[in-house]
Amino acid sequence: MNNVLKWGLSLAGGFIAVLEPTIPFIVICFIAIMFDSFTAYRLSVRIKRKTGKSTAKFQSRKFGKVIESILEVMIVIILAQLIDKKILVMYDGLYLANYVAGMFCFKQAISILENISSCNDAKWAQQLQRVLIDKSERHFDTDLDGDGKIGGKNEQNN
Repeated sequence: MNNVLKWGLSLAGGFIAVLEPTIPFIVICFIAIMFDSFTAYRLSVRIKRKTGKSTAKFQSRKFGKVIESILEVMIVIILAQLIDKKILVMYDGLYLANYVAGMFCFKQAISILENISSCNDAKWAQQLQRVLIDKSERHFDTDLDGDGKIGGKNEQNN
């Protein structure tokens, strides 16, 4: 029994040693996902206050999507790290995990800005809406324009 335990601990220790360089990237991406979720919740609260058409409550379905995003980014970062260190060794450090985490955080930053500026009457938010979409209609199936179409004036529904 002791041999099995020692073998298992050695295997776990080796696995952690291989994955240890990815931990900072995963933590940063986790923080980005949590902040995006928080801003989406705040958007839901603003929509409820403005139109009464949003639940502004915790939903397990949406939380499942958050967990799915965390797992996906973890796997991709770990895979990028392993490819960089074990397969593409001839290129002496491409830092693939850095690029993957950076691209993911950039995508999350855009999503966070969309959430913050959506359904927001502040002047700076209106300026952001010139280049970003308004997520309130798309994510909450809410018709803010009152024209019966989801998507508003920027999208054409067929």
